[in-house]
Amino acid sequence: MANAEHGLQMLRKLTAASCLLSLPLYASTENSGMPGFNVSEAMFNYTDGMDLQDGDGSLNTTTFEIRTLLSKPLNPATGLTIIPQFRYDLTSLDFDGVTPPPLGLRDEELHTLSLSVFALKRDDASPWVYGGFANVDLASDFQHIDEDDFTFDVAGGVGYRFSDSFTLGAGAAVINLNGDMMVFPGINFDWKVSEKLRVGQYGPVFVAAYTPDNDWLISVRGDPAGGVWNITDEGGESRSIDLSSYQLGLYVSRRITGQLWMTAGAGATFGNEIRLSDPDGDNFSAEDLETGLFGQVGLRLKAW
Repeated sequence: MANAEHGLQMLRKLTAASCLLSLPLYASTENSGMPGFNVSEAMFNYTDGMDLQDGDGSLNTTTFEIRTLLSKPLNPATGLTIIPQFRYDLTSLDFDGVTPPPLGLRDEELHTLSLSVFALKRDDASPWVYGGFANVDLASDFQHIDEDDFTFDVAGGVGYRFSDSFTLGAGAAVINLNGDMMVFPGINFDWKVSEKLRVGQYGPVFVAAYTPDNDWLISVRGDPAGGVWNITDEGGESRSIDLSSYQLGLYVSRRITGQLWMTAGAGATFGNEIRLSDPDGDNFSAEDLETGLFGQVGLRLKAW
């Protein structure tokens, strides 16, 4: 499958790896209190008005995502925690006012099935935390599935808790082991500024969260969006679509009951680009897209 060469390419893929780089931070605090950390979630996101820079028309996207841990954290040995996770995304690409669509593309419905395993090693008597991550993705239009539709990724990270309010983490992710392999280092931090304000950088995800009381959470977030999928074009050839974007928005979350929360947010998308290439990333063509607007609504379970 195609890989990033510059800019914001592959940030959506890096979100999964950044979970590993952030796990040492999660381990040093209560999971239910981490801004943006959820054991299960269902989310709907719509992006509008990403105009083509080199022509008329625009790209609109609709994404439905389900993400859940497959069990409560497993503890096969003292200080070792294993966490399995499953994710499914359905992404629709809609080219509005452009005939034919750019790059030889057409309106598409694209699917991603992802299975990940996280591992954490920590000792309550030590400020150090270590983590590992393995992931397999099936990303496809489901017309024809072969080895080009699968990618495998691994990552490793370490965290150090300087105090009850500040933890620093670092690590590296190796993306696409079965293709054009790439390595991405990452530095993360989690800073509990006060009882109501928390700021953190978790891989490519930035969060500044304010909790006025136990039932409300207001946050500014920066999240990668898009994805990489393998498709079969009209000529029967295998191609890769790479849509990269970064969403910066304001979100408001309200507790419904217990640890079940409803979240709504809106903002703008930046660094938008869509690429079409061979599965190995060669012979690509790209189209830059203007800044667009997005809206999101979802249900999140923050703890078991």
